[in-house]
Amino acid sequence: MSQKKGWFNPRNVYGYLIVKILIALVMLTLTQVMYYALNSSHFQINGLNEWMGIVWGFLRFSMATVTLVLLPFIAMNLIPSNIRWKGWYRATSNILYLVPVLVVVVVNQIDVAYFQFTYRRMSSEMFAYMGVGGDMGNLIPKFLVDYWPVSVSGVAIIALLLLCSHKTVFPTLNEYGINRRNDWIGLGAGLLLTFFFVRGGAQRHFIALNDSARYCQMKNTPMVLNSPYNIVRTLGVADLEELNYMSDEEAKTLFDPEFRPLAADGRLAKKAYGDFRAGAGQIAYTGSDSLTYYRGKNIVIIILESFSQEYMGCYNEGIMESFTPFLDSLATQSLLFQGRSNGKKSIESIPSVMASLPTLMDRPVLMSQFKGNDIVGLPMLLKKHGYNTAFFHGAYNGSMGFDAFCKKIGFDAYYGRNEYGNEAHYDGTWGIFDEHFLQYMALQLTRTPEPFFAGVFTISSHHPYTIPKEYKGTFKQGIHPILECVNYSDMALRKFFATASTQPWYENTLFIIMADHPAQALSAQFSDYGPWYRIPMIIFDPQHPVGQRSNRIVQQSDIMPTLIDYLGYDDRCICFGNSIFQQPDGWQVAYGCGYHQLVTNEGVALLEETPSRTFEDNGNGKLKMLEAILQQYSKRMINNQLKTETE
Repeated sequence: MSQKKGWFNPRNVYGYLIVKILIALVMLTLTQVMYYALNSSHFQINGLNEWMGIVWGFLRFSMATVTLVLLPFIAMNLIPSNIRWKGWYRATSNILYLVPVLVVVVVNQIDVAYFQFTYRRMSSEMFAYMGVGGDMGNLIPKFLVDYWPVSVSGVAIIALLLLCSHKTVFPTLNEYGINRRNDWIGLGAGLLLTFFFVRGGAQRHFIALNDSARYCQMKNTPMVLNSPYNIVRTLGVADLEELNYMSDEEAKTLFDPEFRPLAADGRLAKKAYGDFRAGAGQIAYTGSDSLTYYRGKNIVIIILESFSQEYMGCYNEGIMESFTPFLDSLATQSLLFQGRSNGKKSIESIPSVMASLPTLMDRPVLMSQFKGNDIVGLPMLLKKHGYNTAFFHGAYNGSMGFDAFCKKIGFDAYYGRNEYGNEAHYDGTWGIFDEHFLQYMALQLTRTPEPFFAGVFTISSHHPYTIPKEYKGTFKQGIHPILECVNYSDMALRKFFATASTQPWYENTLFIIMADHPAQALSAQFSDYGPWYRIPMIIFDPQHPVGQRSNRIVQQSDIMPTLIDYLGYDDRCICFGNSIFQQPDGWQVAYGCGYHQLVTNEGVALLEETPSRTFEDNGNGKLKMLEAILQQYSKRMINNQLKTETE
């Protein structure tokens, strides 16, 4: 029997397996080339040596990925039996080859675009994200169009895969020349090599995700990894392991998560920022009995979707033009801090802001095994002092689990797209346009008895970057489509404050404006460990309009302890941040792509653990403090110790 000719005509089964595995490896490599081509601005690679390390590390992880997903295919073709030449057997074998390789290619190609939002490799958390936000039926076509280079190159890679696979000819039975002894030797050698490649080499342990730091700087490890392997290796893995870098007593001397308010021992006369000082949140008023009483000020926290300092004239120091004229104007009457997010995902921001609980692990707190932990948040504490609490989010109820979490931490009311009730203002993907929803919020607050504590999470400055049709061509456009939406949301904020200023509660309200996280960095100055997390942090008090700027870093998890001190309450609680009235020098903690970082104005401390060694960089002398934070975070999360004994 003569053999059908193709591009690849191996003479035996083992040659056939090698060719097919190499084809899969080449296709995965092509997606990685696209990954770098479209995200190169996020990586700073220092010379040839680091490039060589990245390439070698990528090959190790890629071989592990390919052999892992092709285990059934490899096993079918190593079986020492003539059944391998049966038509139905060949068809099954082809399916077990093409389906896994197609999944690998598609997943890695998707992350070419997704990386721009998270700066991390996709992990098994992606399965939890499905269906928690946005209209996927509308989102997917828009993603395919908006990120057309990813779509087009992905189709080309898939077409090349199918063609190469089709043109690889399985050897004929006659040409193969059955030899049982060779079959058994081939089976043993094939399984041994497969095991070797799945392990990622001859080291003592299976190659781990954190081993990627062996080959390059930690911020460049996404170039070593691939998303399919990241997903597989994080499936079923515990979100945290208990860490023990030092004694618990030493850890608490470096950072104590048991927050002690200034009012707890009469220390209110501490650092102040003009009229923004500890205890200033109490308003004196005279009751009907002519006695003086005190009531906490209203608090409104505005969390802006994907706002970066880079887009704002009050922060970006002329790096690019401003797309936030209203916020720039408001900043002249406000306190401006160096804001930092504790994560790169919207779902990570709410626990950080409302409960001083950052996500210091791969899976967000709200999707982790610890989402059922006893968590004490700001609304729960403020309700003890007579506050009415409400959270506003224009997306559909259930989006990202915000409504359930808000109820868990004590919000009295939740207002979402369902409560808004007017689909004429639906953006077609995420929820109600900011302009309309912020007006709705302003009027709802007027109906809320004072004092109140409210939070709102905007949605319009998010892909697919949609603004109302009536505003097409109205707003300033920049080098990225998000900038037009930022300009629109800034206008929506201007209208919100115009409406709020006419309401009776306005003068007695403190406004804190920040973002959930920055969006894509558009300049080199905003692409690094610290700049990746730069968000606005604006504190505005209509009764005390001041224009003051501080270089102090204020992270999202600092908001809860800061407000407790500002309001002059003595409630102790667990906080993985600091009150700005107690710590003159701020810092930010975050989890990157397999590593943790602690950023100060002096530099960055980095820490990444592997089974065999620790990768670290004590760039700001705070490595021990980072270890102390992570040790206490892991123990408190695992043992459900997020409440103090008095709570």
